Amino acid sequence: MEVAGTLEGLQPYEIHGTQYFRVFYSHADDPDQILECRLPGDAIFAGAKPGQPVTITYLLKTVMAIALRSG
Repeated sequence: MEVAGTLEGLQPYEIHGTQYFRVFYSHADDPDQILECRLPGDAIFAGAKPGQPVTITYLLKTVMAIALRSG
């Protein structure tokens, strides 16, 4: 399932040399609720910045990837 949203914030961190992100985001249909997930570096687009429109991909209620949404 894919959901439109907004990237609210990022906190990068490393575990054994592998890049991960603590990601804060909101859904377009409920912009006041800030949600959080943790993703490996390859599951989020390069150059991600707060305020950008995104598409959040879920599988079984778990965020699998966040991509930049155009338009």
